[in-house]
Amino acid sequence: MYVLESVVNKIKEKIIKSGRGGLFFADDFARLGTSANIRKVLSRLEKDNLLVRLAQGIYLKPKQDPLLGVVYPNIEEIANQIANRDKARIAPTGVLALYLLGLTTQVPLKAVYLTDGSQRDIKIGKRTIKFKHTVPKSFAIKDGLLHLVVSAFKEQGQEGLSEEFLSTVKHSVKKIEKQVLDSQLKYAPVWIQKEINKLYQS
Repeated sequence: MYVLESVVNKIKEKIIKSGRGGLFFADDFARLGTSANIRKVLSRLEKDNLLVRLAQGIYLKPKQDPLLGVVYPNIEEIANQIANRDKARIAPTGVLALYLLGLTTQVPLKAVYLTDGSQRDIKIGKRTIKFKHTVPKSFAIKDGLLHLVVSAFKEQGQEGLSEEFLSTVKHSVKKIEKQVLDSQLKYAPVWIQKEINKLYQS
């Protein structure tokens, strides 16, 4: 029992010292005790309202709003914190890329990210974060905005390029620095290179 209380105190101290809105992973505390003890401690801290369990092994030290209560981070913040913790690169793809660029108003229930880390699905409430393992060359485009724009074009498809899509995505294309286009656009499919160059020069 003393061992468990010792683990409780060490984990609690670490959590109290951290800022609100941060994520904690069960294996962050692996050196403090056995997996079983750590699970018990985190479960206890959840009951004490110090932590909120987001998914298996993932906990949040919540921000509190006087009116709204617990303020949850958005899916993008959670995905980025997981990637930072895993020291992995991620990039939004598919419908998520369209949503982040304002090309659709529908919030994707499954947020898909390309990653050079582990492939896995993490369920957060009714939504899912999917980390889809990919080859390193998928990260040849290092600029985040350009990568997002290229992903949006891929999701839309060459046959699905409407005037509305091109008009909306043009605002994002115009924000990309010329030197970024000159050095990184070459890694996109040729048809996307042509479309982005046309929008940038128009």
